[in-house]
Amino acid sequence: MRNNQERLSANLENDKSSSDGAIAQQSGGDFSFIAANDIVELPSKGILYPEGHPLHANPVVELKQMTAKEEDILTNQSYIKQGVVIERLLNSLVVDKNLNLDDLLIGDKNAILIELRKSAYGNSYPVNTFCRKCMHQQEVDFDLAECTHYRETAATDEVELTDRNTYIVQMPKTKATLELRFLTSRDEKELAQKQIKYEKHKLEYSSTIETYRQMITSVNGERNLVGSYLEKMPLQDSRHLKKIARTVPPTAEMIGEYICSSCGENNEQEVPITYRFFWPDF
Repeated sequence: MRNNQERLSANLENDKSSSDGAIAQQSGGDFSFIAANDIVELPSKGILYPEGHPLHANPVVELKQMTAKEEDILTNQSYIKQGVVIERLLNSLVVDKNLNLDDLLIGDKNAILIELRKSAYGNSYPVNTFCRKCMHQQEVDFDLAECTHYRETAATDEVELTDRNTYIVQMPKTKATLELRFLTSRDEKELAQKQIKYEKHKLEYSSTIETYRQMITSVNGERNLVGSYLEKMPLQDSRHLKKIARTVPPTAEMIGEYICSSCGENNEQEVPITYRFFWPDF
């Protein structure tokens, strides 16, 4: 991990020898001038939050800069085992404490996490990946500033957006009409807790089916048909729903390119979030 104390000391020494040294002397021990807060504009533009929600009228989130305190959160073994590291990190850094982070759409949360990472550790993000042509494995240093793209809600000919902040699609095999909702951080948390509970009691758990259960609000206009539809859902419908869930909701996505060092193939891929995203020094 980076030594924040050494970095701060070095900055202060440089300040003393520069013409800007007066700023440090005038601060009277207040180092708030070192880094300003970050403002993250959300991919959803706020339109998918209900009227009256703070993010509907002002779809931005203000973040403090990460410090040694937040690095302690990232390395806290208890938080890691509980699976609450990211939640604790966001609670520490989001300026508006009245904002319920569970309300965040997953795509908006992704945007916040990417901006946090860029601000704290820089744009360089090393990832072990492999060539899609020759399967050669290599480490690629992706530039987060170049490969991060915001995508707003994608309304297409096959997707109808409603005034209830849901969207309607027809499945290709069964021709069933599904109404879907945009998942939030709360849904993500509930799914994780459910998986832990099932595994604790050695029960079979399908992350795909349970995610669908969270997404689908009705089948052919009927809420009580969701369970029976999921039990008999054909693979063709499932694959189509996965594609819709991946491409319609607003999000921040990371798409990177690199040249294979073995065969020279130009690879374009979704950049995965690995442990090195927030733990780059390991």
